[in-house]
Parts: sequence; C-alpha cells; structure tokens
Amino acid sequence: MNDPEHLHQNIFCSIIDGVLLVSSSLTIQESNLTVEDMFHRSRDSFIHRNLEELFPRQQHVLDKVRQVLTTGACYHDVEAQGMRHTPTSRFPVNLTLSPFLEADDSIQGVVILIKNMSLIRELEERQRPADHLNNLGAVAMGMAHEIRNPLGGIRGSAQLLRQEIKDSSHQEYLDVVVSEVDRIDRMVKRMMDLTRPLNLRMASTNIHKALEDILMLEKDTLTRKKGRFEQIYDPSLPPIEADEDQLKQVFLNLIKNAIEASRKGGKIQIVTRVSSGYAIKAASSPIPQQNIVVEIIDSGSGMDEPTQKKLFTPFYTTKTKGSGLGLAICLKIVEDHNGKIKITSEKGLGTTVQVFLPIRQK
Repeated sequence: MNDPEHLHQNIFCSIIDGVLLVSSSLTIQESNLTVEDMFHRSRDSFIHRNLEELFPRQQHVLDKVRQVLTTGACYHDVEAQGMRHTPTSRFPVNLTLSPFLEADDSIQGVVILIKNMSLIRELEERQRPADHLNNLGAVAMGMAHEIRNPLGGIRGSAQLLRQEIKDSSHQEYLDVVVSEVDRIDRMVKRMMDLTRPLNLRMASTNIHKALEDILMLEKDTLTRKKGRFEQIYDPSLPPIEADEDQLKQVFLNLIKNAIEASRKGGKIQIVTRVSSGYAIKAASSPIPQQNIVVEIIDSGSGMDEPTQKKLFTPFYTTKTKGSGLGLAICLKIVEDHNGKIKITSEKGLGTTVQVFLPIRQK
C-alpha cells in the first residue's frame, strides 16, 4: 500500500474533473492535470497567478471564493466561463467550492472542482429540435380532426359546383380551390407523419450506394448552376443498419438544400468517415455506439446564428416556397435511426450538415 502522501497525490491526479487549490489571496497554488487539458494551458502559465487568470471578468466567482474563505460555507453549481488562450475561447463550466482546512480547522484556502459543461450544453442544444417535434405532436393530432374533416366537405362541394358551372373561367377558380385544399391536406398529413413512429425496415446498408443514387438524380440540377459534386468517401466505411429508402429521403432533402444554397459555379462536397469523437447511447444498447458521419458541405452564403437555431422548428423556412417541414422530417428519420444531425454555418462561408448514424453491430 502506498504511503498516505503518495496515495493522496495519486487520487488528486486521477480525478477526471479539474481541481484547483486557491490561497487566501486568491492565488492558484495547485492544480491537477485535468485543468491543463481543460484550459489548453500548461501548469506553469497559471500556477501562482490570480484565479482571475482562468476566469477573467467574472466577479461572482471571486466573490464566492471570498465568502468561502470568510464563512467556511460550500457552494455547488456555480456557473462560470473558463478562458482558453490557444485558441482564445470561452467554454462553460460548473464549479463546486469548498474550504481547505488545516488540522486546527482554520481555513487556509479554497478547493475548486471544475466540471466542463461543453458536451452537456451541446447535447441540450441538440435536444431542442426534438422537443419541437414532440410539441408538434399534440397540435398535429388536433388539427387532423379539426381541419381535415371540413376540408373534405369543401373539396367535395367545389367538385360538385364545378360540374354545374359551364363558364370555363369560373371552373378554373374552383380548380384552384380543390388544388389548395389538397395542398393543405398534404401538409396536415406530413405533420401527422412527424408524430407517428416510423415503420422502419432495417437492413445492412451501404451508405455510399444510397448517396450515389441521390447524386445521380440531382446531378443535372447542379450542372445547370455550373456547379459540381465532389465525393470524398472513406472506402473502408463499415455498413450501417438502416432503412435505405428513409435515409434516401433525408439525403435527397439535404442535398437539394445544398444545391439551392450554393452559388453559381460552386462545389458541394459529400464526405464520409468514421466519427472519431462522437458516440451515441441508444436505449437498446448497453454501450455507446460508434458512428459514421456523412458531411454535406456547400459553397453558399451561410447563415447567422439566430437562423441556425430555428432550422428544425416546424414551419420555419428561409425559402419563399418552402413548407418548413423538410428539416423537421429529416431530423425525425435520423433520430428514429438512433442518429443525430448537426448543422454548422458561418455567414459568407457556407454550411456543413453532419449526419451521424450508428455502425451496424456485429
């Protein structure tokens, strides 16, 4: 058995969250290796410096540390922003503050436990689109009864009236009524599809074959804009368990969006690879599943952050003739495959859509 001092040092170094020991003058006295990794900084760059070095311009953190030093109280769930210098960026953290006591119970400093909340915040952001779909469910079921039944009566009446009217110009008006009723009915059906579990026919699927089928369909559309597809495929990609027809609907929608967004003469990249830093925990699997990722990268004008946050909201669209249901349907199909969709975009620099799908379990 190790001696107590060595044992305590091993425990200190093994903690997966960051640990700081701060003196009564708010100087950082000690840290574990996790702090270096979390802040992307060497220990020498912040040790024996003020705590504000890691949490700049956050008076509430310094005030809480002083209160611990004065009263001996502990504080949990203190939200803050850590600062990285390489590259300069902030990231969300959750702090737990406790007094560091000597043998005589005098307070000599403060122990700060730092939990990196970046992944949790990202998962929360990804869950919001699914919440939109869940909220839509109750609305869609109510609309099905309150709208579709009267629509049937309107359509039938318009058809009967058209048979009685001889004036062709008036018949055209009634044709418009029937056409618009059918359009509303289709939209309600699509809304209802968002709320129903998909009847997926899962089978071993070659994602490259599915993508090539879609690219063949859309090649002429992009050629008319003098653009081109660039396929960057990982030839060693394993098969996935999927409903190929449903996935084709997803990629058809996403690739159409990329074509519409691209500038004349632009390039659209289709990239496939194994995801190295992203695993999905499905209810049916005891361990997180490794994923492939399909990336669709366009050369369009990109989107600002407020627009990106609304993309999966039903009926939100940036297109003049869009229904605002396309991305919501894509999200449902992918999530029913235990996958995820991530969209990143920057104004003037185009958009990247990533579709994560679980690798088939052997």
